[in-house]
Amino acid sequence: MKAYSKTRKDFGVSKPRREAEAMDFILNYCDIHGRLGDMVYRHKRNGEFYSYEYEKHQKYDPTTLSKRTSIVMKKINTFTNKQQEGFDAIISRMYYYTPYFVYAGDYGFTCNRFLKISIRQDYFIQIDDGAKVSLHLAGRTRLKLRFADQGEHILRCWEGEELHCERKIVVIPNEQVLETVYADWFDLHLAEILEMPDPLKAKVEKYSRCVMPPDWLFSLTGTCKDFVMYSTRNSNLPMGRHKYNYMWSRKLADMSGNVQTHYFLRVQPRVNSCWKAMNAGCRVVWEKYYNLWFEANYRKKWHATGPQNLWSQVIFRAGKALGFDMESLSIEHFLPRVETIGDLIAVAGLGRYGLGEEELKTKIYYHE
Repeated sequence: MKAYSKTRKDFGVSKPRREAEAMDFILNYCDIHGRLGDMVYRHKRNGEFYSYEYEKHQKYDPTTLSKRTSIVMKKINTFTNKQQEGFDAIISRMYYYTPYFVYAGDYGFTCNRFLKISIRQDYFIQIDDGAKVSLHLAGRTRLKLRFADQGEHILRCWEGEELHCERKIVVIPNEQVLETVYADWFDLHLAEILEMPDPLKAKVEKYSRCVMPPDWLFSLTGTCKDFVMYSTRNSNLPMGRHKYNYMWSRKLADMSGNVQTHYFLRVQPRVNSCWKAMNAGCRVVWEKYYNLWFEANYRKKWHATGPQNLWSQVIFRAGKALGFDMESLSIEHFLPRVETIGDLIAVAGLGRYGLGEEELKTKIYYHE
C-alpha cells in the first residue's frame, strides 16, 4: 500500500462544532482505503482520491479453481494453525506444489497467483515439452487455457533463460469427485510436500480495507453509523520514517436472525451459573491452570481473555465432544462423566499445562 498524506487544501469545508460529526472528521483527516459503510474509497496511482457507492454482488457459486483454495486450506488446518512457527512456509509449499485438478474445459488463471508474476514484462510460456511462446504478462493478466485430454500437463513460465515458475495441471474424468481426488492425492504426497524447499515466491499485494488516522492520533476504535472500526496487534504499516497505525472496518452485522447467536444467548447464562457454583478449592486450581494456559497460548500473542472466558470455552468444547444438550446444563445436570478438573480438560482436548495429579483430581462441585 502506498503512503498518502493529506494537505490542508485536501480538507473539506469546515463546519461549526455543533454540526460536525464523527464521519466528518474521518473524511477530512484520515486516509480511507476500501469500503467504509456504504461507500468505497480509492486512490489512483497519482494519489488522486475518489469514491463511489458500494454495490453488493451475490457471491458466485464455487468453481473448480476456487474449490482448490478451500480444500488446501482445510487440509492445512488439520495439522497446523497460524499461531505455530513456520505456518507461512507451510502455506506457501501447499499452495505451490499441490497440482490443479480440473475437468476438461476452459479456465482463466490470474498470473499473480498462478504464475507468481508481480512485474509486468515479457515471459515465455511453455506447456509440457512444447514450444515456448512469448507473452507480455502482468500480475492481473488472465491466462486463458483449454484442457481437452485427460492426464497431467506441466506449465512452465520462463523469465529469459531462468525458470520463474512451474505448475502442474491434472485433467480428471467428469465422474470423479474433486474433493475425493485431492484427499487421495494428499494421502500419498503430503509428507513429500512438507519436505520440499520453500518456493520463496513474492506474496500477492493486498489492497487493505482500512482507515489510517493522522500522525498525531494513535487510533480510532468503536462504531460510527452502520460500521465499526477496530485494530489488531498487527495494525501497523512501515511507511517512511513513521509507522502509521491503521484501523480495520466492517459493517455492523444484524444477529437477530442468527440461530447460533440465539443458541449462545440461551446457553451462556447456564454456563455462568455453573461457574459461580464452583467450590473454593476448584477455583484455586482453575486460577492456576488459567495462568499456565495463558502464558503458553495468549500472553505472547497479545490476546486477552479471563478465567471465566476460558471456562466458557472449555465447557462448550466438552459439551460438543460429548454430544451433550447444553440447553439442559445445570449444577445438578452437569456434563456426563465430568466430575474433576482433569475430566473436564481431558474431554475438551486441552493439555495439563503443569497441573499435578492431585490437582487434576480436584472436584468441581461438592454434592450432598
